[in-house]
Amino acid sequence: MKTIDTLEEFSRWMQSNGFVPNESEKLKNLSVLDLSKRKIREIPSSIEALENLQVLKLSSNRLKTLPKEIGNLKSLKNLQCENNLLEELPSNIGNLSSLLILNLNGNRLTHLPEELGNLKKLTRLTIAANFLKELPRNLEKLSKLLYLSLDTNDLVELPEIFAPMHSLYYLDLSYNKLKHLPESLGKISELETLLLEGNEIQDLPSLEAHDMLMRLNLNDNNLTKLDFDISLMEDLQILTLDNNKLKYLPTTICKLKNLNHLSISANNLQSLPECFGELENLIELDIEENEISELPSSFLNLKNLKKLYLNDNNDLERPDLPSLEFCDVE
Repeated sequence: MKTIDTLEEFSRWMQSNGFVPNESEKLKNLSVLDLSKRKIREIPSSIEALENLQVLKLSSNRLKTLPKEIGNLKSLKNLQCENNLLEELPSNIGNLSSLLILNLNGNRLTHLPEELGNLKKLTRLTIAANFLKELPRNLEKLSKLLYLSLDTNDLVELPEIFAPMHSLYYLDLSYNKLKHLPESLGKISELETLLLEGNEIQDLPSLEAHDMLMRLNLNDNNLTKLDFDISLMEDLQILTLDNNKLKYLPTTICKLKNLNHLSISANNLQSLPECFGELENLIELDIEENEISELPSSFLNLKNLKKLYLNDNNDLERPDLPSLEFCDVE
């Protein structure tokens, strides 16, 4: 009786908010519910009656909280709640034992409940553009995560949570206040994309274990050198180091045979390594706003280079490369 009553209560809420009326029996069997962009301020506790719900979309509303009863949706696999006004999450969210995808981007969260770590089936977690100051240690239990986005928060440091995340292939920590990275970051063996732009990083732990990494973004940090053997990132294709304080590049960078995009603009480089021409698959290079006076003689070996940005150096001229389709100097 309680379930029937609760279904009827939720049905009345739907109708009172101008949604298409739903019969209680149809609501009971509902698998997808999209309430996005409806100016909703509150979700009733009676939502727990939707026992077969698998996808719940609440994005772009005016929600400040979620009811604790949301944790009773045992069949829920996908919860979309981005662009709301959420200031906290109910601890019961950890009871969503079937949840695979959780999107909380664009809210006002300053902390996360420890119980979030109980979502052991979670494969995709996005909490970008919030006000997170710290992460619960319990997140280390999310061993099935494939995709994790924590960019644009207020994180100053990270707990050692990454070692169990063996399958994580995408990690975005951009635009936080990180000065150092946890050692466990080097334990993520499957990582393909690592985004660290817009932090305050001065040195790096050993990233050498990331031999499957294809994209590394270290723009807008405080790096004065690359203090790890970058040549071991043998699959790296895209490397961006703009707006740092690099005075030189290590010669080991020449070993990156799969590198096709390299950007090092707005640093303090005075030269490129003599072996630079060994980057035989380089397609695009940006070395603008440095102090480079001449290019190494091996530069003419870059037979696949198509786009080249040289502006704001010491009178660098366009090299004689037939492959070049664009160069910002003559």
